[in-house]
Amino acid sequence: MNELKEFRRNTPAMTDNAATAAKARLMTAIHEPEAARKSAATGARRFGWRIAVAAALALVVGGTIVTIRDQRDMAPVASVAELGERAASAAENDRTPAPGPAQWLYTKELQLAGVEADVDRDQRATWERWTSVDGKQSAWYQGGKLMFQGSAVLNPAELAKAPVTPAGVIARIKAAILDEDRRGPQELNGHVPPVMLFMEINQLISEQWLAPEVRAALFRALPAIKGITVAQDVAVADGRRGVAFSLTDDGARNSLVLDPQTFWYLGTNSTRLQDRTYERADGSKETFEAGTVSLTAQLEATIVNQPGQRS
Repeated sequence: MNELKEFRRNTPAMTDNAATAAKARLMTAIHEPEAARKSAATGARRFGWRIAVAAALALVVGGTIVTIRDQRDMAPVASVAELGERAASAAENDRTPAPGPAQWLYTKELQLAGVEADVDRDQRATWERWTSVDGKQSAWYQGGKLMFQGSAVLNPAELAKAPVTPAGVIARIKAAILDEDRRGPQELNGHVPPVMLFMEINQLISEQWLAPEVRAALFRALPAIKGITVAQDVAVADGRRGVAFSLTDDGARNSLVLDPQTFWYLGTNSTRLQDRTYERADGSKETFEAGTVSLTAQLEATIVNQPGQRS
């Protein structure tokens, strides 16, 4: 099964809406295809399954095969609570200087999709993104031109307001999600599902600069979200393996993967555990088979002075 070809087969020209749809189909249909379809269709829903513009993708055909490396020296983590505490301690001990208010976070991500144990290595994607430290803008290259759009509705500074506690940051994220829902699709009925909260935290950690105390609070909060467990030896897109916060929902296991020694963010792994068929708005159907996977790996994350700069 060649998921990337299937995702791209019906993708229209790269208008803003088409770009959103392409990114949605590639990276989120595996763990929540129905929600991704709604996000692509409305263009308004930004939280939980907020989709970055797919024009940021630079598709690479061919190239060196990525092999899954064996990391036998992984530090054992006994429980999800222990994982949360280790990751929080690593965040608190980060001595990297805080960026200035006018600076940007540059991230580069590798993405793969296919069938477990046979991921399509011939079609992969790298995605570059710049996000302003204040969270208000993001940028990417499209056709050689730097494009801009509004970014997070939730200003990261809001999460950093004292006192910063696990319960407090979760409450602020939930409030922002519900506020966005009230002004948009009005689908949540006052309740934020655990998988949506988990995905929003994942996006904050992977795409946004966060103060060390905020990252620590988020890691300590994750074990308290219903259904989240610890998973050992989880692969990301570039072959590294790590320890993960995992949540199984709607027949798919979604994992936020950390380095097993440093507990820094590595990437994500979404694996479909059951076959499931979804019907699109046009009446066509698509089946996602058990074993279908979507992997990402964060290759670079650094503070720069302006969008378009990489170091």
